[in-house]
Amino acid sequence: MISKKYSLIIVPGSNDSVVNKQINRGIIIFGLAFVLACIAAGIYFAVGFLSTSIDKRRLADLMTENGQLSSKITELEGTVFGLRADMSKIMQKDDYIRLIFDLPTVDPEMREVGVGGEMVDYPRINSELGQRTWLVEEDIEKIQRQLEFENASFQELVTKVEEKKSVLDHVPTIRPCDGTLSRDFGMHNDPFTGTYQPHNGMDIAAPRGTSVYATADGIVKFAGYQTKLGRTIIIDHGNGIRTYYGHLNMIKVAKGQKINRHDLIGQVGSSGYSTGPHLHYEIRIGQSPANPYMYMIRSIIS
Repeated sequence: MISKKYSLIIVPGSNDSVVNKQINRGIIIFGLAFVLACIAAGIYFAVGFLSTSIDKRRLADLMTENGQLSSKITELEGTVFGLRADMSKIMQKDDYIRLIFDLPTVDPEMREVGVGGEMVDYPRINSELGQRTWLVEEDIEKIQRQLEFENASFQELVTKVEEKKSVLDHVPTIRPCDGTLSRDFGMHNDPFTGTYQPHNGMDIAAPRGTSVYATADGIVKFAGYQTKLGRTIIIDHGNGIRTYYGHLNMIKVAKGQKINRHDLIGQVGSSGYSTGPHLHYEIRIGQSPANPYMYMIRSIIS
């Protein structure tokens, strides 16, 4: 049977007698357990202290990072706000161009560029930063869709405007020369016969030699002398539209020549039946005379 007591012998370094102490085994076991418990507690608290220090440092880093992300999100929100304002201006320009060229307007609901498809269960976002991030992403995606929509709209506009421009380029819309309106379109007394009769164009009084310009694109159909109008130019603009320039002092184009709006075609004179230097200008649609004033949108010099 194992003894329940142990002897502790102390041998002093001097001539003192040896000390022999009897120690109960339970006390030894208790002492060892106490020491081990102290060591374990020390290790536990040391690990806890280190863990707490690391967590505090990590928390501080996360708070710093969170602040930086919040600032970045605020910056992105400002950028998105500016992009929405720019997108609104683009839409207004699109509407304005369509109005000018008499093109169909875009339905405002189409510009919302809504999306659809299968329902997706998105994770619930509880943090304010997460909500803001999600909203910014949604705004950016919508702006991207709107940009694609407006790009397609502008491509359509380019095509339509080019078609319209081709037509408008052949419509006389400017004054043929500088000067003073001396007789307009309508019923007037003829200066030679005194009879009250229609005047199919407009007379613009100007000094002899004043430049005369083509009022639209076209082809010169006549460039020569007529009895009443004297030196005359007739330009065919297509779609049944022709312009007449009479009483010229000098002709600077030839029959069959292609003419663009603003091209110099002659000079003001007083040839034919004329009481003084002026340009007789008229527009005919088919065989019917039209009031040139209704087609003029601006002066040749502007």
